[in-house]
Amino acid sequence: MTADSYEKTLKLAVEALELPDSAYEKAVSRYKDLGEWFGRPESSIDVNDPHVFAQGSFALGTAIRPLLEGERYDLDLACKLRQGVSMATHSEYDLKRMGGKELEGYREARQISAPLEEKHRRWRLEYQDGMSFHMDVVPCIPVDSGQRQMLNAELENRGMDRFLAKAIADDSVNITDDRAPNYKVKDLNWQLSNPEGYIEWFKSKQKSESSAGVVVARSQVDEMPLYRRKTNLQRCIQLLKRHRDIMFKEDPDSKPISIIITTLAARGYLGGPSIASAMEQILQSFNQFCASDSNEVLNPANPQENFADRWGTPEGQRLRLKQNFHTWVRQANIDIPRLADLVNSTNLAELLEDKLGVRMSASTLESKVGLAIAAAPI
Repeated sequence: MTADSYEKTLKLAVEALELPDSAYEKAVSRYKDLGEWFGRPESSIDVNDPHVFAQGSFALGTAIRPLLEGERYDLDLACKLRQGVSMATHSEYDLKRMGGKELEGYREARQISAPLEEKHRRWRLEYQDGMSFHMDVVPCIPVDSGQRQMLNAELENRGMDRFLAKAIADDSVNITDDRAPNYKVKDLNWQLSNPEGYIEWFKSKQKSESSAGVVVARSQVDEMPLYRRKTNLQRCIQLLKRHRDIMFKEDPDSKPISIIITTLAARGYLGGPSIASAMEQILQSFNQFCASDSNEVLNPANPQENFADRWGTPEGQRLRLKQNFHTWVRQANIDIPRLADLVNSTNLAELLEDKLGVRMSASTLESKVGLAIAAAPI
C-alpha cells in the first residue's frame, strides 16, 4: 500500500466512526433546552447566574459512534452557578440539591420516564426520543481568587505559557462529591476540577492546523461545537478509542479510559500534514510513557489530579488497569501500522472490521483506496 492509500484508509475509517448529524442535532437541542430551563425566570437558580457548558468528547470533537447498535451516547455537561454560592455559604450537599431540584423539574416537564439518577459527582438523565443519551450534569461553582492564583502559578512553574496558564486557571471550578468527609457541612476543601480549562489546553495542542478548534463562549449556554473538519489529533484519538473498544469489548470495565488516551495523545502530538504522521508521533509517545513505567497522567489543567489514580487502588489492580493500558498500547502499535502493509482490499476490509469495527466492502475500498480485490483461490 502506498502512503497515499494508507492515508485514505485512515480517513475512511474515521469517517465511519463519526457521529451522524442527527446525534449532534439531538445533543444540541437537548443541551440548549436544559440551559434555557436553568435560566428561565421561574428557575430557583436563575438568580445564581447558571452557565451550562459541554465537556468530554462532545466538546473536544473526539466522540465516536457507540460500538453496539442501540447503545446510548454520553453527553457530559456542567452547570456552573456563577453568583451567590461559595464554599463559605453552601455545603457541597446544598449545591448538589440545588441542581437536582431543577433537573427533577426538567425531567417532569419534558416527560422523561426514567428517574433522575444521582452519581457521586453528577446527576444523570436517561433521555430517549428516537435517540438515547446519558445526559450527565455536574454542578459546580467558580474557585475563589486564591485558588486561581495558586493554580496559575503552578501551571507557569511547570512551563506553561503565562497567557494560557491564566486562561486555564480562570476556568477552574469546585465540584461536589458525596464521598467527601464534610459533604453535608460548610467546608473550604471542595475538590478542584477544570473541564473548560482542559478544553483550552487541548485546543492549544492542535497546533496550526486550519480545522475548527474548540471555542468556549462566555454566555448563558455555550454552543455545542460541531466538528465537520477535524484536526489530525482528533482523528487519531477517535481511531485509538475505537481500537480500544474492540479490544476490550468483552471486558469494558478494564479498558483504558478515554481521558488518559486523549491526554497522552495531545501531549505527544507535534502537528503534521497527515493522520498517518500524527498517529506515528502519538504511538511513539505512548511507547515512551509505557517505558517510563509511570503511574501518573496528570491533568494538564489541574496538576493535582492524576487521571491514572485508579491504577494503584485495589479495584484497579484487580482489573489490571495499568497492565491493560500497556497491553493495549503494544497491540495498537501492531494493528494500526499493519493497515499500511496490506496489498489488497479484501484483506484490508477484514482488518478494518476486526480491529476497528469498520465495515466496508472490498469493492468500496478498491474504488476509494486504490487496492485491487484479492484474486479468488483456484
